[in-house]
Amino acid sequence: MKFLNLDKVLCLSAHPDDTEYGMLGSMATYGETQFDILVLSDGGDFDETTGEDRTKECMYIWDWFENVNGKFSEQSHVKSESEDFWVNHIENKYDISSYGAICTLPKHDSHFEHRMVNHISYALLRGKDVGLITYRTPSTLEEWIPNYYVNVNSVITNKVGLLREGFVSQKDKLYFQEQSIRDFHTNYLCSKVGAGYVEQFRIERLFG
Repeated sequence: MKFLNLDKVLCLSAHPDDTEYGMLGSMATYGETQFDILVLSDGGDFDETTGEDRTKECMYIWDWFENVNGKFSEQSHVKSESEDFWVNHIENKYDISSYGAICTLPKHDSHFEHRMVNHISYALLRGKDVGLITYRTPSTLEEWIPNYYVNVNSVITNKVGLLREGFVSQKDKLYFQEQSIRDFHTNYLCSKVGAGYVEQFRIERLFG
């Protein structure tokens, strides 16, 4: 199966674990879609876990999936460079027009580096018939309203295990506790129709 019938998507992540926390179940479910991940830092500002260990944790997760190809930028923090720099940097690394969509962080988010990545994504798509999809993270605000859900019931246990096992530096944080991860994947409207655990997305635009 393919994610939204797309052959290939580019996933932008401000920090190690953003894309994995928000989309790992979809990557596992849609094995016929190629997910290319670019992480724009090796951790968060003022986060003592920032550095090489965080990058190794991501690579551990990526190695589990044949349809996932991840890379890191050489910058320590997203804010260390301008949006102009990031747009040029990403365009030099990737042929944006070859992707069906960019999956990025929401503009309605409490983390300023997440919002910055959202702005960068829009700039990357100027003049291109490439879709834009935002994915929910633990810091996404209530103003962000999903309109697409992926049922991850069959992979939720594996996802929880991989997140807890892979991101060792984060597992003592509240949002990396097993119950918190499971709670993140619940949605009242989805539960009413028996969907159970879901990953949540907002299709901002998509071309057929």
